[in-house]
Amino acid sequence: MRYKAVAFDLDGTLVNTDVDHFALDEVNRYVLMPLGFPVDEIWEDRDRTSRQPLYDWLEHHGRSSERKHLDELLDDRCLAIEKLGAEGSSIFEGIIDTLSELKESGVRLGVVTRAGHEYAEMLLAQYGMLGFFDAVHGRDDFGMSDAKPSPKAMYHMADALGVSLSEMLFVGDSPTDYRSAHDAGVDYAGVMTGSGSLELWSSADPRIRIIPSAADVLSLM
Repeated sequence: MRYKAVAFDLDGTLVNTDVDHFALDEVNRYVLMPLGFPVDEIWEDRDRTSRQPLYDWLEHHGRSSERKHLDELLDDRCLAIEKLGAEGSSIFEGIIDTLSELKESGVRLGVVTRAGHEYAEMLLAQYGMLGFFDAVHGRDDFGMSDAKPSPKAMYHMADALGVSLSEMLFVGDSPTDYRSAHDAGVDYAGVMTGSGSLELWSSADPRIRIIPSAADVLSLM
């Protein structure tokens, strides 16, 4: 095997889900505005999926002690939205067979998702995949600052799997996945399920290796 470990994104890569990403993008507004936070001022034109603007604002106003509590409130709301998106979901064809073959070959397996850890384990268990994975990391395992697209998400996973970054392949369906792997120096494969497409990957980086689905990762091993 070319790689000692393979890590996968979850939604759109292993499982076809219907998570309301618009609702996730609006979680900051939904949770923080009733608490009196000036959401529009905090984020302005910055990425609303990132919590760094909030952390910066809290630090500037001497309120960093509130960060943990606010993270818990935001994570709880995100988790509720994610669980709703799991209803009516389905595992992509061939995934179980591929995971079985990788596991039998001694390849270490992991999941790295921006979703909550509880949601990830629930979904993996629902489709009989949880037992294949040596590590499952969600956004709440190391905090949003270390979640994808940060390369730190890859550092944490490689460490958990006991391999070097060069010994791990990451498989995902979005630019967020690619950025995290690329910035960490981890080899990446883009799937054409979920949000992935030939056009997306070609425009992101023509060097990205493209596979029809995560079930086809064996062709890269």
